[in-house]
Parts: sequence; structure tokens; C-alpha cells
Amino acid sequence: MRTLNLDYRDDNSLRNWFGYLLLALMLALAALMYSHFSTLRQQISVVQSQIDEIDSRIHAKFTTNNSAMPPQKLVEVFKFSNRTIHQLNLPWNILFSQLEKAKDDGVALLSVEPNANSTTIKVTGEAKNYEAMLRYVRTLSEQGVFQGVYLTDHKMDEQNPDKPIRFNLEASWLSN
Repeated sequence: MRTLNLDYRDDNSLRNWFGYLLLALMLALAALMYSHFSTLRQQISVVQSQIDEIDSRIHAKFTTNNSAMPPQKLVEVFKFSNRTIHQLNLPWNILFSQLEKAKDDGVALLSVEPNANSTTIKVTGEAKNYEAMLRYVRTLSEQGVFQGVYLTDHKMDEQNPDKPIRFNLEASWLSN
């Protein structure tokens, strides 16, 4: 058997120069990217300092305006803000969707007056007849969102030729 001589050296200097040239090109590109990144970082710091300056001006103006406000007026503003936040956090979508789910062809709602403080709702409606009115009240009370659904007032409209029944009801909703 003959000896096998393997030579893994590459004597092609053109390939070596090409590799060095590619390495130099990549290093130059990296240096260019680093300088661009540094410029961007400086611009960001300048913009951030401008934002901080504007923020401090706004904060200073806000604190001076509030300190000039009398304490009683400030208390009223806070109470009003808290009431507004409380009303916005109520489950309005659920309440109105439950009222719509209970709708009946014989009943038309005329007004809905929710009271956020007492978690009650007053509904004024008009029904074609007593059965439709009672069916609506029963459906509302069976939904699970409202509790204590009570018919507070009802009266037949004698002046209307269809003689609809105008009614008022009150209900409490379960707050979660």
C-alpha cells in the first residue's frame, strides 16, 4: 500500500489578500456604525434634556397654580374628580346590555336613570299591556345582575288611543 500525503495548506495568496481586504472593510463598517450610534446617542440625550426641562416647567406651573387655589376649592375639585372616577368605573356596558336583553316587543323604555352612589337604577317605560309590563319586570329580576327589581308606579294613559301603560321601576345592581 502506498503512503498518502495530504497537504491542507493553501498557498493561494490572492485568497489571503481577499480575506484581509474583507476584514478591513468590515472593521471600517463597524467603526462607521459606532460613530453613527454615538451621534444618535448624543442627539437623544439633547432631546431628553429638553423634555426634562419642559416637564419641570409644566410641573412648576402646575404646583404654583394649585397652591394659589384656596383649600376649600381644592377639596371640591378632588371630590368632584373622585365622583367622576367612581361613575366611570361602573359596569355601564353590563347594565345597559342586561336592560337590552330583557327587552320585550310590548315594552319601550323611555328613560334610564342610574345612580352610581346607591347602585340603583330607575327605569321609566311604556308597555302595550299589563302582561308585557310584568314579563319585563320578571325578566329583569331573573337575569342575576339586578336584585330587588320593584315596580314602583304604573298608570294607563287614557288619552292615547292605544291605552299604553306607563310604568316606573327601580332595581339595585350587584357591584363586584
